[in-house]
Amino acid sequence: MPERKARIAFIGCGGHATNSLYPTIHTIPVIDLVAVCDLKEELARRNARYFGALRWYTDVDEMLSKEELDGAIIVGTPQMHCEVGKKCLDAGLPIFVEKPSAVSYEEAVDLAKYADEKGLWGAVAYMKRYAVCYQMAKAIAESEEFGGIHFLEARFSNGPYPAIWGIEDPAKAFLIGQVVHIFNLARFFCGEMRELYAKLYVLTPNMFAYAISGEFESGVPFVMNLNALEASDWKISERLALSGNGCWLEVTDMLHLRYHPKNLPFKEFTVGGRTQTIEWNPEWTELLATKAEGAFGYRGEIEAFALACLGEGKPKSTLWDGAKDLRISEAVWESANLNKPVRLNLK
Repeated sequence: MPERKARIAFIGCGGHATNSLYPTIHTIPVIDLVAVCDLKEELARRNARYFGALRWYTDVDEMLSKEELDGAIIVGTPQMHCEVGKKCLDAGLPIFVEKPSAVSYEEAVDLAKYADEKGLWGAVAYMKRYAVCYQMAKAIAESEEFGGIHFLEARFSNGPYPAIWGIEDPAKAFLIGQVVHIFNLARFFCGEMRELYAKLYVLTPNMFAYAISGEFESGVPFVMNLNALEASDWKISERLALSGNGCWLEVTDMLHLRYHPKNLPFKEFTVGGRTQTIEWNPEWTELLATKAEGAFGYRGEIEAFALACLGEGKPKSTLWDGAKDLRISEAVWESANLNKPVRLNLK
């Protein structure tokens, strides 16, 4: 761990940032929270007080001109990520933005190219790549025993989804604002996608379902059930299942892992010669601190950004990853509306 701390500014003091990201800062010794900024003075004052920032601002330009920083965390609308992100890059700072990095693939590519042209970089907040359960699943899937991933199945659902960020159709907004997480997660495990075919079923304007099938560049197939049907409010259900060579694993709700290996290490516990299923389930005291302590990955993504600002390692998701995930979102929308497969060309 480097001795010098990363001097970080946090831009955006809204609900998600305040409830999920700011609380991780006290658990990351390498971060020095120099300043916070929000257009609303009361929010900037509040977060500076709550989370120990040295100073607060309501104007990004003023903050960038006055503070000596190593990086900036930007959490707001995707339009804000692009506008404020470019200002921070102009100031010579690497950036961390929430997902999605932009509201469209074209704008996300523009932001990624802008960073490259400045000789800088950016990270996108895909916390699932840092979540404990998915990290465990990744280690298992890459083990010799698992024998490679040969099929991926993903399921994600929540309640009715709204039109947001100027995207008029809620079913399209769902792809851009929500399930880019699932597309990024699939790429995390299996690499780039080659082709997909999507069907969209609409129950009401805010309740709908996508059935998606396709294959990765490796030839490995996938299926996805992504819907906004299964709850009357914002209750999320998530499942990822991976098929190996003679074994399988699944992660449910980012907290529970089931693994069916080829062989158990303790032969005396096999029943009737059959291999049993191993489960990992955190107990309730662990869940009390999940956001701050890292089970859901919020801590990991912020710490990785801070370390990268000091030249230690790289984030697991870059601005280019954010662009690729939005390309998948747009391809799903295109396929569902044109009723045909879509090639992605994400290399």
